[in-house]
Amino acid sequence: MQTSTSTSTTTTSRAIGIDLGGTAIKGAIIDGSGVVGAVTRVPTEAHGGGQRVLGNILSLIGELIEKSGAPASSFVGVGIGTPGFVDGDGTILGGAENLPGWKGTQVYSPVTERFGLPAAAANDVTAVALAELMFGAGRGVKNMACFALGTGVGGGIVANGRLYKGSHGMAGELGHIVVETGGRECPCGQKGCVERYASATGIVQTAIEMAAEGGQTQLAQLARGNPAAVTSKAVYERVAEGDELAVRVHENACDMLGRAVGIMINAFSPDRVVIGGGVAMAGGVIIEAVKRYAALHSWPAIFERCEIVPAQMGEDAGVLGAGALAIEEFGG
Repeated sequence: MQTSTSTSTTTTSRAIGIDLGGTAIKGAIIDGSGVVGAVTRVPTEAHGGGQRVLGNILSLIGELIEKSGAPASSFVGVGIGTPGFVDGDGTILGGAENLPGWKGTQVYSPVTERFGLPAAAANDVTAVALAELMFGAGRGVKNMACFALGTGVGGGIVANGRLYKGSHGMAGELGHIVVETGGRECPCGQKGCVERYASATGIVQTAIEMAAEGGQTQLAQLARGNPAAVTSKAVYERVAEGDELAVRVHENACDMLGRAVGIMINAFSPDRVVIGGGVAMAGGVIIEAVKRYAALHSWPAIFERCEIVPAQMGEDAGVLGAGALAIEEFGG
């Protein structure tokens, strides 16, 4: 996380949280207990380029301030969760391929110029880790790692009770821990990243590859006959039914994720590892398997002092974390 310089002084702990997605932008007013009022959404309109997206963010901030019935000065600041990385001056460095033209966009100064509020921004999944720390599965701990299993695998790190951003705002790329030497190629340029195995995309690829080897289970027949219909949800529906191929795919994904979790545990010794995201909605079957595999890939004395738990914040974790960014930085 990087921040702009504050130009206003306030004692309240309310902030505006903005969660930027490829198709929609979520916004909400956040305080120390979570969302105040309903989450508001507007289209991202990514096709219009970086300035169109920025304009929509500014419009949403203005709408939230107006709905609050209070002046902008009653908020401590604005937090933004965005795909990609954010430089120290609030410039998007890259890593947001689904938002053409977003790279190079300055996000801090427009917020301050329009509303007189300081801004804080971080990678969207990194912000989710802060939401879990403040409001969810990370409450009560000082050191925590968060894995988010979706189309890719995102992550975030909390150290000594604060979001850890690294020297250049790029820390927390846990999906790019290499777990298979010479493995699947990853868009990041490495081979064998955990993202290529434990994400929804990776799970589907594994299912199709394993089905090609043979077998007559329901998943195998689906993967060979209509591979486009194979989703991580379809895999886990069949895991619940005991489909042999689905169980093998599940075990492979959890083995790979367990390796990454084990590496993180050894390197960081957190109090808690939180696992969330759309894939993790499959629930306890993933958590228990990851515990089993992580234990094989971490030092027992460290592992036994770390909990592995499911995320709690659900689909609004991003906007909660974005608001928490501003509260953490400016709510002092």
